[in-house]
Amino acid sequence: MVWKGRTGTRRDFLGAGAIYAAGLTATMNRAGVALAGDQATAGTNGEKMSEASEVTLQITSHSDLQPWTRFRLGDASVTVVSDGRIAIGDPKKWFLGLKDGDLEQSLRDNFLSETDTSLAQNIMIVDIGGRRVMFDTGTGGSPLIGPTAGHLRANLDSAAIDPASVTDIILTHGHPDHLLGLVNAAGKPVFEKAQVYISEIDHEMIVGEPNPNDPFAPELKRQITAVADRIVMIGNGEEVIPGIRAIAAPGHTLGHMIFAIESAGRTLLNTADLGHHQAVFTRHPEVNFVADADPAMMVATRKRLYDIIATDRLGFLSYHFPFPGIGHLARAGSSYIYIPASLDTV
Repeated sequence: MVWKGRTGTRRDFLGAGAIYAAGLTATMNRAGVALAGDQATAGTNGEKMSEASEVTLQITSHSDLQPWTRFRLGDASVTVVSDGRIAIGDPKKWFLGLKDGDLEQSLRDNFLSETDTSLAQNIMIVDIGGRRVMFDTGTGGSPLIGPTAGHLRANLDSAAIDPASVTDIILTHGHPDHLLGLVNAAGKPVFEKAQVYISEIDHEMIVGEPNPNDPFAPELKRQITAVADRIVMIGNGEEVIPGIRAIAAPGHTLGHMIFAIESAGRTLLNTADLGHHQAVFTRHPEVNFVADADPAMMVATRKRLYDIIATDRLGFLSYHFPFPGIGHLARAGSSYIYIPASLDTV
């Protein structure tokens, strides 16, 4: 599958880590995208077709959908494979810091349930320069996360990707839904030939003194310890693999990173957990996620990077946006609108 949508300019986004470190603010033109103030109704002679309904269309099963998609990025090939979804239930328990009614309104305006939410798990695999690079490894079927997630291994088979063909695994950060698919129950690496990359900050968070209040801490430590001989620490601005550069995006974890993938003049970002929900975190960049290590830092990071993504018209993947999580951001005043990329050309 070929994604013909624009994936952005090269305006030195690969130096965005330096922009972040210096605390600079981009100074490009800020062309706003207006939101319609009124909801139009359609009908004969101006009459309503029907009264507004509280019922919205909900897709409740992913079982009949192809769990992967593939497209070109310059000379590279990008495959997005689903690990399933995490059913989080009531969004008010997870998305914090908004004024009363703002969360519900954002969901209602996007025809989504106000009481039952799920987060996709989008695993990006990039074939570039003779290497096969996987970003994150999903939940590994952890019973603490639930049965709707943990399907990466089966879906890799569907996409004809042999785990042994993965040469590199880049962990965007040290949370269980991104890391627990690294090692199986017997302690054997699932991706037996892969080098593993992670920020030093998050590595220390995992292998250090465990948080007694974190039920995932022992398993995270077991996973990372099992691959200790193949771990490489990475830092802000570093070219991890030729064509893939790390950009610090701290706040969700202190070592959280996003990555710029560039091939033949085309750029695509893997934004990991920069935003957890396609409607809420774009309309309200000031929202917090319950698992943010430093909520204020994460909001500042999100606002800064969303501004660059929208201004430079950069294509990006979001780990938790609806599968396959590939799209763009359009500016809407101080907010944004997520526009999924068209993946309908073969």
